[in-house]
Amino acid sequence: MLASRNAPAGRAALVLAIGFALSACGPPPPGAGGGAGGMAATAPDVTLPLVDGSGDVSLRGDGAGKVVLVDLWATWCVPCVAELPHLQELSEELSDDDFLMLGILLESGDAEDVAPFIAEKGLTYPNVMGSGEVRDSFGPFLGYPTKYLIDRDGNLVKRYLGAVGEILNEEIGKLIETGSLD
Repeated sequence: MLASRNAPAGRAALVLAIGFALSACGPPPPGAGGGAGGMAATAPDVTLPLVDGSGDVSLRGDGAGKVVLVDLWATWCVPCVAELPHLQELSEELSDDDFLMLGILLESGDAEDVAPFIAEKGLTYPNVMGSGEVRDSFGPFLGYPTKYLIDRDGNLVKRYLGAVGEILNEEIGKLIETGSLD
C-alpha cells in the first residue's frame, strides 16, 4: 500500500527530471553557483572577440540603446544547437536599430574549432568567444543554453534556461515596443 501511494509522486519527479534534461544540457560547471536567483542587475561590461576574427563586440557599446538577447551556448549542447535556427530568424526579423542577438560560445574549443560550425549552421548574427568569467558575470549559471534579455538601458530583465521557443518573440517584441515586460 505504501509503495502505491508514493508511485504518483515518484513518476512526477521522473517526468520533471526528464523534462529538464531535455531542455538544458548538463549540470552547472564546478564553482558556477546554482541558485535560482542572483542574476546581475545590469549587463556586464564585456568586450569579446568575434569567432570569425573580424573584430570584437562590446555588450554595452554595441548593445547601447537596443534590446539585447544574449545566448550562452556550446556546440556540443543538443538543445542549444536545436534552437539556433530560431535565434537566427529573430536576428533577421528584427531591426538592427532596435535589437542585437549575441551568441557567447563556451566550452566549445577555440575560434578555429568553432568558426566552421558557425558557418555550417548559417549563423550571421554575432557570435563571440566567452569564458567562465564572462559566464559568471551574468549571475549563477544553471546549464546550457541560458539566455539573458537586456533592455535598452542595459538592465538584465529576464533569464531563460533551456530551449525557450516562441515566448522569446513575444517578450522581445514587447520589450522593444514598450520598454517593459509588465
